[in-house]
Amino acid sequence: MKVLQPETIVIRPPVEAYSLLIPVTGGCSWNTQTGGCRFCGTYKGIYGGVQPYAIRPLEDVLADIDIYAERHYDGFPVFLAGGNPTSLPTEHLATIVRYVRERIKNVPRISCYARALDILRKTDEELRILAEAGLDIVYMGLESGSDKILRMMRKGVNSKGYIKAGKRLMDAGIKLSLYIIIGLGGYKYSEEHCLETAKVLTEINPTIFRFRTLHIVPGSEIYKDVREGKFELLRPIDNVKEEYLIIKNLGPNVTSAVRNDHISNYCDFESENIKEDREMVLKYLEELLDNPRIQKAQRKLLTRM
Repeated sequence: MKVLQPETIVIRPPVEAYSLLIPVTGGCSWNTQTGGCRFCGTYKGIYGGVQPYAIRPLEDVLADIDIYAERHYDGFPVFLAGGNPTSLPTEHLATIVRYVRERIKNVPRISCYARALDILRKTDEELRILAEAGLDIVYMGLESGSDKILRMMRKGVNSKGYIKAGKRLMDAGIKLSLYIIIGLGGYKYSEEHCLETAKVLTEINPTIFRFRTLHIVPGSEIYKDVREGKFELLRPIDNVKEEYLIIKNLGPNVTSAVRNDHISNYCDFESENIKEDREMVLKYLEELLDNPRIQKAQRKLLTRM
């Protein structure tokens, strides 16, 4: 199997499709330590090669930034690539962020992926250093608010850990985009998945939360479970029901933006403030659930999340 170097960019959020992509780490540290999350096949060969966790030399990253600056890529958002760049020592990451701000003009946003474990290992002062350096937003996979599902999927953090990490990030001045995976509990834990996820979102009130629908990835452990009949994937209509239940059970304090910005999903509503839009969104979802087309719809045959 081909080994991909850390400078190879494997994934990035859809919202960063037109951003400057600067790799700072390769792979995912959690993947290397434990085998990774059970639903995830990223860095395990589905992109044409395995990418182990590695930290790119700082001088290489700064050289990349110099190239973008010399070519006048001004005004573009910047995404610092890698499964979890927040695993870097704080001053290492802060140096990169500061250098982006120094060398490239009018950067509207600097972002990266983050793991809750990485955030919990940093002090409040370290998080403030990253915010003051110019890190605007991180993308973090909550996936579910259910401790049972988090443990089952080997996320390595429970709901209290996610709440603590999320609040500390936002208190430091860094925006937070959380991912929720619809269908992650299968039919057995569907209701628990929705209710507990709504509780965690209510506690954190993140800047944004985004829905992703579970699709099995060849090479992931859950792929084997599905093939062996140990895990039952939800039908499209039941995936939409989960979105409905999560939105319905949010607390009245939640003002997060909501996005369905992924091909895996079966509905496409968006909101800039779910507190203001909740009734409209619930009505839209109710009408969708009553639609014979979604009732009869078949699952998308996607092999990537």
